Amino acid sequence: MFWFDSIEHNRWLSARLQDLLDYGRKSEVKTGFACLDRNGEVDLEQPIQLYLTARMVHVFSLGVLLGVPGCRSLVEHGIRCLNQYFRDPDNGGWFDAIEHELDADGHAIPYAGRDDKRSYSHAFVLLGAASATAADRIGAHELMQEAIRDNDLHWWDPEAGMVCESFNRDYSVCEDYRGVNSNMHMAEAYMLIAQVTNDSKWMDRTMRILERVARVSREYNWRIPEHYDSQWQPLLGYNRENPQETHRAYGSDVGYSFMFSRLMLEARAMLQNSGKEAPEWMKEAATGMFERAREDAWRRDGAPGFTFTVDWEGKPVIRDRQAWVQFEAIGAAVTMLRVAQQEGSLAEEVDHYEHCYRAWLDFAYEHFLVRGGRIVHRLSPDNQPLDLENQKLRDSVYHAVQAVLLPRLPLAPAFAMALAQGKLDKPLPKEPSRKKRFGGF
Repeated sequence: MFWFDSIEHNRWLSARLQDLLDYGRKSEVKTGFACLDRNGEVDLEQPIQLYLTARMVHVFSLGVLLGVPGCRSLVEHGIRCLNQYFRDPDNGGWFDAIEHELDADGHAIPYAGRDDKRSYSHAFVLLGAASATAADRIGAHELMQEAIRDNDLHWWDPEAGMVCESFNRDYSVCEDYRGVNSNMHMAEAYMLIAQVTNDSKWMDRTMRILERVARVSREYNWRIPEHYDSQWQPLLGYNRENPQETHRAYGSDVGYSFMFSRLMLEARAMLQNSGKEAPEWMKEAATGMFERAREDAWRRDGAPGFTFTVDWEGKPVIRDRQAWVQFEAIGAAVTMLRVAQQEGSLAEEVDHYEHCYRAWLDFAYEHFLVRGGRIVHRLSPDNQPLDLENQKLRDSVYHAVQAVLLPRLPLAPAFAMALAQGKLDKPLPKEPSRKKRFGGF
């Protein structure tokens, strides 16, 4: 029996989700949602960050759609903070980070060095606003429309078919650097926006992002180049001189490979559900990225866990394990298994993906998911917790919530829309015909 078919497994996933939501509640502060320290207390040394506040709006919107009490007010708190404090009243867009305290007039104070505009963070404003709109929360639709206007005006580059990376405060200077990370999260937001607004241009943009990433990664044996110049030429040596730097890291980030694999299959399912033919390259790229990341990074040090980055020959560079990578690997395994189940793949293929799911979820539970919802952010190559004094509620809650929710949903529509349409814990469309190949092992 598949774990996905097990009522008890779904109960286990639900319990972990409840823990994560409960832990996330602790991050509420008057200006948004804050980082938490290792004791689950607000970290006053870290600013209130746009991407984190918007992500928590998304997460708690999923809680609303799941019927979890207390999430409605948290979503509306986040929306209010995005509008009143993060929003730049003079230039448009949203500040990347603000101080905990307001000024004497009750206005937000942009955090030093973080008053610029970044597409990575703005992607989550889109995602959070769209999820909150699906959850029918006060102010969500207006926030989504404002984020859409900002995206059309500043971020989307129709010639490249990608988004720009960042601007200064008044949008007068665009950074020369281009990056895959922000485009990955923008593609996720675009897919949800397409469904919430019923506007096909957002799916068109998603497909342009995914097609470029698939085409370029194929050239590098399904390893994804993250860094580019302003003309979208890969910068394979970016940060080579600082190989242990995790921000804009050198080499190929296996977490991006897993997340893009998932997005490829989710977008493919969206096309199929709408009666359109999905290009062959989508499944090819999803499979190629998934298997390359698995082979490059899983158990490379003789112990379970994924190395964070590899070079262009697949040699590990940053060997530490990061929680968000583990959660994205789980999500990718879910989508690969869903496709294999639904499309009548060989039993060996189905079993392969289910083994990945079980092994990687076991590892996450044993090493990253602390009881009560806290997440260990980072492990050493021998799977010992690192930086225990600096375990933040950063991006991991968002990744973890989606990882434990995805097994209970179909491939499409996107998270918030699937919940809004009552698709939680629904069976597969039909029992797959599991072909068996004889004469082999």
